[in-house]
Amino acid sequence: MNVYDFDNTIYGGESVFDFYIYCVRRYPGLIKYVFIILFSWVKYKLLLLSRERLMFLAEKYASEFFRRVNNLEELVSGFWDKNQKKIRKFYLKNRRDDDVIISASVSFLLEDICSRLGIRHCICSRVDTATGRVEALCFRQNKPGFFKDRFPNGKIENFYSDSMNDAPMMRIADRAYLVKGERLILVEKEKLK
Repeated sequence: MNVYDFDNTIYGGESVFDFYIYCVRRYPGLIKYVFIILFSWVKYKLLLLSRERLMFLAEKYASEFFRRVNNLEELVSGFWDKNQKKIRKFYLKNRRDDDVIISASVSFLLEDICSRLGIRHCICSRVDTATGRVEALCFRQNKPGFFKDRFPNGKIENFYSDSMNDAPMMRIADRAYLVKGERLILVEKEKLK
């Protein structure tokens, strides 16, 4: 089977951020959280914010978000109507029935696009849309465990990601590729040790 990260891999962008901006256009009051979220994410990427603090902030602002928006399913569907065109051509050309998406993005957002693309296996983070509580974080070193729970005997032929943050998944695949736009770069196994 082939396994793909989602954001910046088969989707040209960060789906959660793009969805948030899509929602801000419909609920302008959400704009006040954009800078807080961006600043926190940058601090986390620069290792200036712990994962625990990031999770706390994510849950806090997710609960605010869910309180303010109506018709989440309708918003998600409208978002993908507009953004499905950002699915990369390399993926559409190589898609197989046994593909697996494994992503830190949230299930309520990815399930719709996976259904549209005919992807039956989507492993991603889960957020309780009533409370904003993060129930499962499918991220970096957590991904192989999530994959093995779902596919105990699964064999990954090819793994695709935009980032070496996914090295834990790359290690358990026969071959791994870094995705740069439409370009695929084979990752040398020696670089994963």
